Amino acid sequence: MQIYWFSGRSLEDLCATTQISLASGLIERGYDLTFVNPDPEGSHADWPWRHQSISSLTAPGFRSRSLGKNMRKWFEQLQIENDAIALIDWRVANYVVPLFQKRNMKWILIDRSPPADKGILSLLQWPSWKKSWKQVHQNTIAHGCVVSSMHREFVHQKSGTHPSKISILPAGVNLELFKPDTSFPVLTMVYHGQLDQHRGVLALPMLLQKMNSSGLDARLILIGSGDCFKRLERVAAENENIDVYSTLEQIDLARILSQCHIGLLPMPKNKMWTLASPLKRSEYAASGLLMFGINHHGHRFPDGSSPNWMRLVEQYDFHEEGVKWFQNFDKIEIENRRKQVRKYAEEKLSWSHSIDVLEQAIIALQD
Repeated sequence: MQIYWFSGRSLEDLCATTQISLASGLIERGYDLTFVNPDPEGSHADWPWRHQSISSLTAPGFRSRSLGKNMRKWFEQLQIENDAIALIDWRVANYVVPLFQKRNMKWILIDRSPPADKGILSLLQWPSWKKSWKQVHQNTIAHGCVVSSMHREFVHQKSGTHPSKISILPAGVNLELFKPDTSFPVLTMVYHGQLDQHRGVLALPMLLQKMNSSGLDARLILIGSGDCFKRLERVAAENENIDVYSTLEQIDLARILSQCHIGLLPMPKNKMWTLASPLKRSEYAASGLLMFGINHHGHRFPDGSSPNWMRLVEQYDFHEEGVKWFQNFDKIEIENRRKQVRKYAEEKLSWSHSIDVLEQAIIALQD
């Protein structure tokens, strides 16, 4: 079966792990996939799918519109098989979906997150997001994928799309790349991702300080880039127990995570994060990390379990509860729980589970 995946995301972006993993999984299962996005020609040569480069404007606020229109122009000239199916990101869906409808071509909307930009960009994106889901709601040849049950309920409330037309496609993890290794001799907490203020990362140095003040021998590693990077670098320069790294390649990130003890989830309880399925959560688990963070739906695992290796607390209790939880552990207990969390990842978090969900959605549309 021929699949066309229309995406506004560059696969050169380190945040494109989901698209790469899902596309690779579909190829392995025998699908013939063409990835259509703004990456330059030749940049996908090391991946197993065909690639179509589509140009777009680079000005913020106009990029998706330019890209979507150019995708439509390219696809209008293409001869497709009768059973071909399209996967399409919501940011470009409204420009290409009318052509799918005209050709009676079945399609799946891929929504990894509602609009997350701030200010005027968010105001411009929300109408496009809602219209994309309205088209799923109104068409029998369409389906949608989201990342969590809360995300599905949000889409249902905002667009009227029935939950039966929405599959939950959570982020998986590469279990061969992310795996435990011999841990650092000192209790080590880690956060990786965007080092932006709205993600709660400025609370992390204070957590370490309170732990050290309570007598705990601990250190903190922060990995990423963002509006707090320089500020956190200055904090680290004054505290020998804090290390700050810019964004790392996956293999280097996995090496560091494999030696840590606790993965941090500081993102606050707001709409953006409660609807999410953070990839870092799965990478922490595969690396055998206990997890500590803010209590909201986006940080919990989809099966609703409350494992003893994960502690989620209210934001106002973050520092105090963190110190109390960490004081309960000795090295033997931590290593036992590291084994438990790795076992959980092996059983429930591999990319194969996510690929199963996407393939089931494809097959259901073909019936």
